[in-house]
Amino acid sequence: MLKATRAMADQVCMTRLRRSFGALVVLAAAGVVTAGAAVPVLTPASIVHAEPVTTLELDGHGYGHGVGLSQWGAYGYAANYGWTATQILDHYYGGTVSGTTDVATITVRLMALDDQQTAVVGDLVPLVVDGVGGPWPSVVVREMAPGSYTVWARADLAPCPAASDPLNPGWTQVASGLTAVTVRPQVDTSASSEIRNLAAVCEPSGRVRSYRGAIRAINGTAGENRTVNEVPLEQYLRPVVANEMSASWAPAGSAALQAQAVAARSYGLAENRYSYAKTCDLVCQYYPGVAWRQGIGGIYNRYEQPAVDVNVQATAGIVRRVPSTGAIAYTMFSASSGGWTAATTLPFPAVEDLGDATAGNPNHTWQTTLAASAIAAKWPTIGSFTGITITARSGQGDWGGRVTTMSVDGTGGSVAISGDAFRSAMGLKSNWFSVRGTGSTPTAPVTGAPTPGAPVTGCTGREAPPATGVAADSPAARFQPIVPVRLIDTREGLGTDARQLTLGCTLVVRPTVPPNTTAVAVNIVTVESRAQGYITAYPCGVGRTFTSAVQSQVGQVVSGSAIVPLSADGSFCVFSNITTDVVVDMTGSFAPTAPARYEPIQTKRLFDSRTSTGQLAAGTTVRVDTRGLGGGAPDSTGASLSVHALDPVYPGFVTVWPCDEPRPWASSANVNLGGEVTNYADIAVSASGEACIFISAPMDLAIDQNGWYGPSATTDFHAVTPFRIADTREGQAWSGPFARNVGRQIVVAGSGSVPAGVARSVAAQFTAVDGTRAGYLTVHPCLNPVPDLSMLRYVPRTNVAVLVNTMLDASGRWCLVTNGSADLVVDAATGYRWHP
Repeated sequence: MLKATRAMADQVCMTRLRRSFGALVVLAAAGVVTAGAAVPVLTPASIVHAEPVTTLELDGHGYGHGVGLSQWGAYGYAANYGWTATQILDHYYGGTVSGTTDVATITVRLMALDDQQTAVVGDLVPLVVDGVGGPWPSVVVREMAPGSYTVWARADLAPCPAASDPLNPGWTQVASGLTAVTVRPQVDTSASSEIRNLAAVCEPSGRVRSYRGAIRAINGTAGENRTVNEVPLEQYLRPVVANEMSASWAPAGSAALQAQAVAARSYGLAENRYSYAKTCDLVCQYYPGVAWRQGIGGIYNRYEQPAVDVNVQATAGIVRRVPSTGAIAYTMFSASSGGWTAATTLPFPAVEDLGDATAGNPNHTWQTTLAASAIAAKWPTIGSFTGITITARSGQGDWGGRVTTMSVDGTGGSVAISGDAFRSAMGLKSNWFSVRGTGSTPTAPVTGAPTPGAPVTGCTGREAPPATGVAADSPAARFQPIVPVRLIDTREGLGTDARQLTLGCTLVVRPTVPPNTTAVAVNIVTVESRAQGYITAYPCGVGRTFTSAVQSQVGQVVSGSAIVPLSADGSFCVFSNITTDVVVDMTGSFAPTAPARYEPIQTKRLFDSRTSTGQLAAGTTVRVDTRGLGGGAPDSTGASLSVHALDPVYPGFVTVWPCDEPRPWASSANVNLGGEVTNYADIAVSASGEACIFISAPMDLAIDQNGWYGPSATTDFHAVTPFRIADTREGQAWSGPFARNVGRQIVVAGSGSVPAGVARSVAAQFTAVDGTRAGYLTVHPCLNPVPDLSMLRYVPRTNVAVLVNTMLDASGRWCLVTNGSADLVVDAATGYRWHP
């Protein structure tokens, strides 16, 4: 532990002066590589041009820019890891949150018709022209003068005329001098299953392409003549998703299809690319329409797929939003990340992508050979090509990650370019490559601490141990409360290196506990996070769980409690999907031989400054009795408390500890200026049953008690394999977000590993997602009156997680009510108590 005499400004729970972050780029040692052979590493200043070579052989990873969702990775996570669409989206778009949109239509530029006529046919349902009339089976719109359109129509289904053809008898001019023309079927056939009911557009190639919605001829702000499809948003997504991914991925990869639908919906709505259309059909995301045929009488080639349609519909209206602004996120995606997504200025950070290594992905690893003559032709000033020099990489993954800067070298000199420029010029699959023979693809994570003084890249020294087993429910255990002790502080190098936990990396924590310990109670704090994200704590050596202990916020100090099962070797892992400093404090442990059982009680309020003393001054210590008023028994040694830190004058922290011990160097809750947070704490109490609570900033404080620990208590603790109890986003247990003051109930006993009939309380992680207004959540046994207190506090468009440990009613149920509005996720991430 750190000494208590240390300056208070350095304590974890106080907000430090914010660090100034520069560009997050890890530079590999610059080296010259000659095509086809390994040569000594030289610095760029000492480059000696070698003899000309004939070929350059490359190994590479990924296909596309690598930003955001990897389509193959999403499939791997769905099919191999069992992830839901929400888990996939949270992983790839970590700086965004789930949201909804009420936008009904989207406009798409049809690029094959740029500066061409707009010829439209209606096979079964004739066409009308807005503001002009109809119906007609065939309509042609031509720009006869800049920004001025003339419309012709005829009473029969005519072959598509070429743009140069004069419109012979049979065509009638029906309007002229229009600035825009919209053509649509006589009745709304946007959702029709019969392709012949849709409007179809004649392309210069001779193909006739069918679209849902309407077709519009319009000019852009620069006077460009364009054809646009105005289509219902959900109908637009059907062929987009069917062409971005394969329908054959369902049902194993259905979650990937759903994630792609949300990403495509968000991307399209965030585009705002033109004055006349939101997005386009070729270089934006691929939108081929519903079907095409060769000429009027050709056979339809259909793009929509039923297996895709059902997954698009399952996500209707769902988008990703940027929490700070509420704007729809620009959710870029690519075919394959190669194992790490690419860094970007967009809100979502780069993350490790284990799903991308799924069997069948042809792009996860690739090889290619480039002709030296082709390279020299692109950069003729270099003379004869001799090799390339990699000067900087992203720092994530094999060989140091993606190439960010490099030079192309030759007998006549060198040209400095970006990795993206080389990829584009040479037609490579991605900018993540290495000259064959100068790098290798590891078959297992590199382990061990970094060499002193060497640059630290990726997750060096912070890799998750291989998953060699399956998490299992632990035997009955009891609690050993302790004075809180600090296990990890990445800022100070306590228990680990003095550096931030990088996104996608894992800390292995080995607490000092008795040999038969099954779980530990910890408080985890994120400090100076670089993005909104989450921290997961789980037993090492098993597959990582997908429940969050902390939902981090950019540049803020956020804490969350967890009861974490230990692996067979007594360790637990802390994974982060963002880059952040991490602090871990332990407040107790669970073991079959520990002294204290648990007694759940109807949650009650022990103290509230708002109704008693008024706002407390900085440095105040409050003493609460956990044994009185129906609380703990005379022999109680610990208590289950909920700590509410409210409306601080400046950022601060709360520490809870037994009053007969010195105040420890630890935090129980962290709160930012004007905020309100709730955190859970299993803590030791003094010999007289008192808990002391210290606050570092002026604030209001409320303390609730959920139960107590001691020899005369009646229930044991069972750590369980985490499982999801409810998710309003997925329609699990409840459908749709919680609404203000509308109560809901859920049967917990009998779900997953929690037995029916004997479980008396459950400790679960509650996460409020994408709240539309600030609020709090109350959880209580259904047969009791609704208590006037809260377990979870949240703010709009910000994910907040908290551990809740409260009683079940006699039927094994919880009832819940909120005074705000938010989606809610409930994970049985810790365990249950029952009377053996």
